[in-house]
Amino acid sequence: MPITRVRAALASPVFREIAVTYSGQLVGSGIGFLIQILLQRKLGSADYGLLALAGSVGMLTAVVTDLGLSHAMVRFASRDLAEGKVDRAMAAFAAAFWMRMGLAAIVALVGWATAGLVAQHVFDKPDLAVPLGWQFLGVFAGTAYGYWVFFIQSWQRFKLRSLVQVLLALAKLGAFGTLWFFNVVTPSTAIMLDMGVSAVGFVAGMAVSPGGLFRVPAAAWVASARGDLLPWCRYTGIMLLGDVIFNELDTFMLGIFSSEHVVGVYRCAWTYAMVLGFLNNSVSSVLFPKVTAIGTDAELEVFMRTIVRLTSLLAVATLPALPFLTWWIPFYDVKYADAVPVFYLMYVGIVFELVVGPLHYALYTLERPQFLVANAFVKIALNGGANLLLIPVYGAFGAAAATIGTRVVGGVLTLWYIRRVLRHRARSRENARPPEA
Repeated sequence: MPITRVRAALASPVFREIAVTYSGQLVGSGIGFLIQILLQRKLGSADYGLLALAGSVGMLTAVVTDLGLSHAMVRFASRDLAEGKVDRAMAAFAAAFWMRMGLAAIVALVGWATAGLVAQHVFDKPDLAVPLGWQFLGVFAGTAYGYWVFFIQSWQRFKLRSLVQVLLALAKLGAFGTLWFFNVVTPSTAIMLDMGVSAVGFVAGMAVSPGGLFRVPAAAWVASARGDLLPWCRYTGIMLLGDVIFNELDTFMLGIFSSEHVVGVYRCAWTYAMVLGFLNNSVSSVLFPKVTAIGTDAELEVFMRTIVRLTSLLAVATLPALPFLTWWIPFYDVKYADAVPVFYLMYVGIVFELVVGPLHYALYTLERPQFLVANAFVKIALNGGANLLLIPVYGAFGAAAATIGTRVVGGVLTLWYIRRVLRHRARSRENARPPEA
């Protein structure tokens, strides 16, 4: 019975952990969302567009500080912790931390030195140079806090993660209120605020997390890097790079082919869509360490069916956002009224990703991460081509339309490939059985 299945989904431990994780992200992201809509009004669409461009370039380059190390860390450390091998897990944690901080140093120095050139010669927007320089300098703090999020996720301490996120968001709101009071809110000060909050978040998070990270011998974490993390990053690093390029490609191309105002309208819609997008992140945060610990195809198929039932229920729960935002966006600031149809398209993509997206973690369990790499770059090619055709004619709406189309294509290809692999493995097991006497 459908009602029975709904009740079972709501009563499941996975749902409770997702609820805990999302509650923290909802409060934290809700405060972040409030800050963003205040920034939209305070800065205006043009300056808000500059802030969005700096953030988009920062995201594209910050991925170089990860290159799949975080996912590899969760993959191996979660398994080692489940097996009681804490020393091996700590070696993986230390390897990921020191490699990521080394990469952050390179990205920050190169990015800061070239910020003016990028602003002038790539985007033809000289006013972008200073915010972009601060964005690159903030890579250190952003990398450190991002590391802690994956670190505590590997321990599956979801309540602690949510608590830190909420407290951090409250501190950020207080600091933003101070900037507003003294009338010093600019794209650069907004970026500096994020940098400071990330640094505090890393220090506070590590202070209340399991210790021992900085006591791991160099020989142990180097061995973990060589034996586990770096070989795994052959695929996950490229896949992560592809995903970030895909997610930021719209803003990047709008910055090249459109005005700051159009970028601001697009990122206004994106800000509202990301409130729902954080639900996707909560689902993924809970499911990733669980699905990678699954050992058999039968368990995986059962888990996948549970995921689809749960995420479909969550998708239905997001529907009230549509009429509310149709009224709210132009009511709050008429300059962003064009963001409403853009949000509608983004909503379709967010809901599709909510239902289908978590299933791609099955490919880690099936040892097929190379497909995710290929799929990511197919989406980039399709999205880039569609943006070239649609942005000059339809602006922000065209960018959103290009993205939703490629999200659907990529999701369908992933589902097809998972089913293909499972069927092939089932046939292989059947053929390997000895004939009956």
